[in-house]
Amino acid sequence: MQPCPTTLAIETSTPHGSVGLQIADAAWQNELFFSDRGHNCEVFLPLQRLSAVAEVGKIEQIIVGTGPGSYSGTRVGIAVAQGLAIVHQCPIAGVPSLLGLPTVRQKSRCLAIGDARRGDWWWVWIDEGKMPLAPTMGSIELLLDQVTLAERVLSLDAIHHPSLEGKVTQEIPSAHELWQAWLDLSQQEKVEYSTQILQPLYLKPPHITPAKSRNH
Repeated sequence: MQPCPTTLAIETSTPHGSVGLQIADAAWQNELFFSDRGHNCEVFLPLQRLSAVAEVGKIEQIIVGTGPGSYSGTRVGIAVAQGLAIVHQCPIAGVPSLLGLPTVRQKSRCLAIGDARRGDWWWVWIDEGKMPLAPTMGSIELLLDQVTLAERVLSLDAIHHPSLEGKVTQEIPSAHELWQAWLDLSQQEKVEYSTQILQPLYLKPPHITPAKSRNH
């Protein structure tokens, strides 16, 4: 059996960011950090500490969480991963951050949900640690129809909607769990994630205010 390639995992889709490193069969090295809006500043020191402790040489593979979650945070994680992939000349794969949730890693069937803003919600079913379909978006009424079918409902964020009170558990993905999720993927699934365009799993087009016409 071949040893695992030296792999760096980056997860920044929530304010509770993490980076981790696996070198062959050595123990997993992990760094956690918190950043409400400044992942671009906070992620580098943990990466430096990780490199110093692990005495890492060449990274052979990078795994990065693609959300859904904080759009700016996820973009920062992806940008950092892309930069390091260029430096180390290694492959990079984007994996949905939802696969790095503790309950998902237990292979439990669950419904992941989130507030897509401006009156919309998103949801996706996850089973056996896999997310075969992309998230669906719709109204709170459509979401509640799905919630009634679920034994476990998870969210990356705290949910305050009165109709969902007491029905949703907030969980935080981590670099380590994301790495474990990667290991559980089939070879075909790994190829699919590795060849997809590396971008945040964004659920709604950005709100853009049309420019005012100059013609009066």
